[in-house]
Amino acid sequence: MPAPPGRPALSLFAALLVAAPAARADDDPKKPAKPGETGIEVKLTDDSVVKLTLLDTSVEFVTPHGKLTIPVTEIRRVDLGLRVPDDVAAVIKAAAADLGSPQFRKREEAMGVLLKYREKSYPALKEAAKSSDAEAAKRAEELIEKLEAIVPKGRLELPEYDVVHTDVSKIAGKIVAPSLRARSFTFGDVPLKLSDVQAMSVGGFRDKEEVVNALPDPGSLGQYQQPQHIGKTYVFKVTGAVNGSTIWGTGTYTLDSSLAVAAVHAGVLKIGQTGNVRVTIFGPMARFIGSTQNGVTSSPYQNYPGAYQIHTKER
Repeated sequence: MPAPPGRPALSLFAALLVAAPAARADDDPKKPAKPGETGIEVKLTDDSVVKLTLLDTSVEFVTPHGKLTIPVTEIRRVDLGLRVPDDVAAVIKAAAADLGSPQFRKREEAMGVLLKYREKSYPALKEAAKSSDAEAAKRAEELIEKLEAIVPKGRLELPEYDVVHTDVSKIAGKIVAPSLRARSFTFGDVPLKLSDVQAMSVGGFRDKEEVVNALPDPGSLGQYQQPQHIGKTYVFKVTGAVNGSTIWGTGTYTLDSSLAVAAVHAGVLKIGQTGNVRVTIFGPMARFIGSTQNGVTSSPYQNYPGAYQIHTKER
């Protein structure tokens, strides 16, 4: 087992505490949505997934053939195109210009800003890479390489339009509103800024819908120990196996546990079966319970610096 745990990092969801109102007394995750409200799963641009109740009953949707009003009850999924708020666009534009600054500190700060905004920075970086300023072009190319390594290709080349999926059609266009009204079980009523959203799904994200964005099997998830991954949910394309690798935990496993073996142990794949496995990354955990499930035996462990939880169909 690798070594010493690092300092625990806060979940990305902690950021909601800053902007969200206090939870309401009647918020209850087991309580069904009221008439006119729809339960949804939202995949954010940082790859985390949250469950919310959508309070809007319809969305205004502009298409090349005119404006539509689509009832939320008819929507099964929405894939969001690229949205860069004006204030963010101004920050990105200034940072891209600073890549060629004569001041080293400004160039370094600009790179940090552009990396922070990930796919939102990508179009500006592609332009900066064509710059006649050798320093600016070099730094833009470095950032493009970093983004292409950490952001799925489909997220870097987003269209400017949204796609709404219903039971009978797929419609391309643009949701007019910059945000929708939603309710969090924890934080009460919150605005859902569409610039922070990759996709919204009624009834959860299905494997067949996530095939395009599924990452290759990493073996184990040791590379996801860094703080920026904690709290995020990832989807990997995995073939179930029992290859002699030791795994530690039940449902939640140490980061160095083989994902292919853990998926069989958790019951989401059979040996030799290939499918998408959703996992959420956690920080240090004090205890992992060993067990025998689905023909696989896992071992117990204590005090490991990182963990991942496999999402089963019931979750």
